[in-house]
Amino acid sequence: MAAEPPQNDTAEPYQGEDMVITAPAQQSLFPTTTQATPSYSTTAEEIETRVNATTVEDTLRYAPGVLIRKRFIGDPNGNLGIRTSNSFQTTHTSVYADGMPLHNPLRTSFNGAPRWSMVAPSEVESVEVLYGPFSAQYGGASFGGVVNLNTRMPEQFEAHMDAMGIFQDMHRGGRNELLTGYKTNISAGNRFDKFSIFGSYNRFENEGQPQSPRTPPVSTGTTGTAAAGGLFENQPTGAPGIWYGDDGIAQQATDLFKLKMGYDFTEDLKGLFTIAYEQRFGETDDPLSLLKDASGNTLWGGGTTAGLSSNSLANGGVFTQNGRTFTVPGSAFSVGESERNTLNYGLNLKGKISEDWSIDTTASYYDAFKDRSVSSNLNPNHPLNQNKGQVTDVDAWWAAYDLKLATDNFLDRDDLSFMAGYQFNHAHLNLDVFDSNNYLLQSKDRHRSDSGGETQTNSAFSQLEWRFLPDWSIMAGARFDHWQSINGHVRDFSRNNIQNYADRDASRVSPKASLEYSPNAWTFRYSFSKAYRFPIAEELFASVSRLNNQSISAPDLGPENGYFHNFMTQYDIPRGYIRANFFYDQINNEIANTIQNFGSDSVRTFLPIEQTEAIGVDMTFLQNEIFNLPLDLMLNGTFIDKQITKNARNTDLVGSQWDRIPKLQANASLTYHIMPAWDSSVSVRYRSDSFQQLDNSDTEANVFGGTDESTFVDLRTNYRLNLHPKLKSTLSAGIDNLFDVNAYENHPYPQRTFFVKAALDY
Repeated sequence: MAAEPPQNDTAEPYQGEDMVITAPAQQSLFPTTTQATPSYSTTAEEIETRVNATTVEDTLRYAPGVLIRKRFIGDPNGNLGIRTSNSFQTTHTSVYADGMPLHNPLRTSFNGAPRWSMVAPSEVESVEVLYGPFSAQYGGASFGGVVNLNTRMPEQFEAHMDAMGIFQDMHRGGRNELLTGYKTNISAGNRFDKFSIFGSYNRFENEGQPQSPRTPPVSTGTTGTAAAGGLFENQPTGAPGIWYGDDGIAQQATDLFKLKMGYDFTEDLKGLFTIAYEQRFGETDDPLSLLKDASGNTLWGGGTTAGLSSNSLANGGVFTQNGRTFTVPGSAFSVGESERNTLNYGLNLKGKISEDWSIDTTASYYDAFKDRSVSSNLNPNHPLNQNKGQVTDVDAWWAAYDLKLATDNFLDRDDLSFMAGYQFNHAHLNLDVFDSNNYLLQSKDRHRSDSGGETQTNSAFSQLEWRFLPDWSIMAGARFDHWQSINGHVRDFSRNNIQNYADRDASRVSPKASLEYSPNAWTFRYSFSKAYRFPIAEELFASVSRLNNQSISAPDLGPENGYFHNFMTQYDIPRGYIRANFFYDQINNEIANTIQNFGSDSVRTFLPIEQTEAIGVDMTFLQNEIFNLPLDLMLNGTFIDKQITKNARNTDLVGSQWDRIPKLQANASLTYHIMPAWDSSVSVRYRSDSFQQLDNSDTEANVFGGTDESTFVDLRTNYRLNLHPKLKSTLSAGIDNLFDVNAYENHPYPQRTFFVKAALDY
C-alpha cells in the first residue's frame, strides 16, 4: 500500500533509545483491503513525542483534514469531522478499536460523539485514518472517513503506571480561575505461551471552562427589572446582544476498567476478547450570573411561584440595562448532573485460515445500561426555587457483527486479490423525559415525552484487485445494504400527541473502483465510489423538549447518496514521503443538523439539502531525520470549498458555504531529538473561520455561536530515565495554546493549558 513510505534501508524511522517503531502485529495478520482509500497513520511513539494526550481522540490532533470539536479536556461530546463532513455529521464517520465500533450509530451532532473514553491513550499502538467510502467493506458511515485505533498486547510481563496534572488559566466572561484536572493509568499484562492477558484502569477528572455563555439579543427599551453587570457584545449575526453569565464549570470524571485476553491458535491466527466497563459522571453546579440589582444582589432570572422557569415580564423574566431590554429565563442558571454507565465487549479473530485465505471477524455489543441527566428548573439560589426540574433517561445499545475473508492469491493467481464479507448492525434508542418535583432526589413525577426507535442494516460486499501489468493495478467492488427502521414512535404526553410510525426498509447497491500506477518511488491512484448513508434513530424519531433545548425529528428522511472521487499522488523520500490528494464529492439529499440559539435556548432540526458539491486538496510532507539531523518534520494542509448547489425547498441557500467546515486547515510539527533519551516538539494547528448556519449569516468573530479563525501553538518535551535495567521512567511536560488564543467553535475553546506527567514502565 502506498499510503506510507516503504520500509527499506533508506526509509528507516529515527531510532533513539527505546524508540524502535514496528508495525502492529494485528494489522499484518490480514491482507490490506483498503488500498484504494487515501490514508494517514501515526504510531504510539510519535503520539507520545508530539501530543499532550489526555484522552484518545488527541491522538488524531495533527492528522490532515481531521477536525475534532473537543470543547474542553474530558468533553463527552468530542465530535469527529473528516474532510467534507463536518463535526456535527457524526453519522459520516466511523471509529473502531481493534475492530469494535466506537462510533455512535444512534445519535448525531453534539450527542453523537464516538465513545472515545472506552480506550485509554496509553494502550494505543497505532492510529489509522481512512478518507472517504472507497473500500467496499465500509458503508455510508464512511462518507467522511474511518478511524482505526489499534491497541497493543504484551509479549512478556509488563506493568505501567502514569499520572498527569492539567492546569488551565481561564479568564473569560467575568471569570478568572485556575481550572485543574488529572489523569492516572495503571496497567499490567503478560504472555503465557499462546495466551496473553492485559488489564488496565484509567481514571480521569477535569474542570472545563463554562461551555454556554448566556448571550441573548437585546432591544431598545426600559421595561423590565433594572439590572447592572451585563457585558454588551454582538450576536453571531452582528446584532446587538449581552453576556449576562454562563452555565457553570464543566466538571467531568471517568473510570475505565478494561480486560483484554488473546489466544494464538497458530502463529498466523489470533483471537482477542475485550471487555470494558466505564463510569462517567458530569456536573455543572456553579452557574455565574453577572446581573445585579440596585442593592448589589445577584439576579437569577424569571421564575413562577410554582418553582418553574419563566421568561415573561410578569414573572420577572425581562431585564433592562443601559436602555436595552433582554430576557433571562430562570433555567438559564439551572444546575445539573449526568451519569453514564457502559459495558462494551467483543471478540475478534484475525489471521490465516489456510495457505491463501485469511479471516477478520468481530462480534461486539455496546450497552449504556444507565444514561441519565438531571437539571433544575431554577438556580438553587433563586428566591422561588422549589427544587423542581427534569430527568432524562436514555436507553441506548447496539450490536455489530463483521466478517471479512481475503486472499492475495485468488484462483491460484498471484496477480489477483479478492475480499468479501458480511456485516450486521442493530441499534436501539429511546429517550424518556420526566418532570421532577425534586431533582435532588431524581424523582420522576410526570412523564413528559417518550421517543425513539431502532435501525438495522444487513450488508454484503466484495472487491477484486487485478495487478494486470508491472506497477499497474485496478480494483472494482460493490456493496449491498438492506436497511430497516423499526418501532419508531414519538409520544408527547404534555400535548397528548402520540405517533407510532410504520416500519420502513430500503436497499441500495454502492459500486467502487480504482486505478493505480506505482513506478519506482511514485504512486498515482484514482479512486471512485458511489455510497449511500441511511438515517439513524435520532434523526428519524428523537423529538425531545427539555428546559433549554428542543430537538425536532424527521421520520420521513430518506438516504443520502453521493459520488466521491479522489486522485492521489505520492513520492517516497528517505525516511518519509510527500503526498497530495485531490478530491471531489457530490452528495444528494445531504442531511443538515441545524442548530439555532435563542438566548439560553437552542432548537435543532434535521433537514435534507437537495445537493452539495465539495472540491479540495490535502497535502502532506513527512520526513524523519531531515537533512540528516535529529529533527522530524511533519507538515500538512487541507483546502476545502463545499457549497450548496441545489435546494428547491429553500433556494436562498443555494451558493452558501456548508456549515462548520473551515476552508483551510494546516498542521505542523517539529520534533528535536536532543539526545536519545530526550525529545522536544513544537506543533501548530491552524484553522480558518467557518459558518455555523447554513444561510451564512453568522459573520461576527469571537462570540458564542460563531466559529473563529485560530492558530494554536503546542509544546511538549519528554525525558526518559533508566532507573533499573527493567524499570524505566518518563517525565513529560507540555503546553497547549501557548499564546492563549481566545477562540470559539460555537462554544469557547480552552485557553492556555499546562500539563505535567510522570510514568513508570517495567
